[in-house]
Amino acid sequence: MTTGAEALQGLVDPRYIFTDLRGPGLEELLGEMSRRLAAAGVIRDAADLTHRLVEREKLGCTGLGGGVAIPHGKSRDVGDVVLAIGLAPEGIDFHAPDGIAVTLIFLILSPADQPAVHLQALARISRLLRTPGVAETLRAVTTREQMLDALRETQTTPTAAGA
Repeated sequence: MTTGAEALQGLVDPRYIFTDLRGPGLEELLGEMSRRLAAAGVIRDAADLTHRLVEREKLGCTGLGGGVAIPHGKSRDVGDVVLAIGLAPEGIDFHAPDGIAVTLIFLILSPADQPAVHLQALARISRLLRTPGVAETLRAVTTREQMLDALRETQTTPTAAGA
């Protein structure tokens, strides 16, 4: 069984780790992540992605509680799953059930014609977040390099390895 950061192996691209996101609100945060993905060449239209992510939020909150959100959507611009990991140190109101401001964001984009891949990516992130202490460890980093190190560390710790 895959646990810890192994769950994200192959999904994490350092170019899509953003440790300095600012709000002040949900739409602004999703817009900032969309613009950064557009600047990295992942998508063509940041405004369109932002609109689709905000509309998805209206269908159902992607704030899971505990300061974590997994906004997600499908895009014709991507040929495979894209995962962006973001930190919003000041916290963003995602209307999570527990009312806790979100500081750790996993944004998933998947190919529009591959719904199974989309669900698998959601499941992989869920497995990672079920590992005790992982969210807190990831939330404590301040740089992209620290995020990558923290993900690698969770893969090698006894708790993450399932011991």
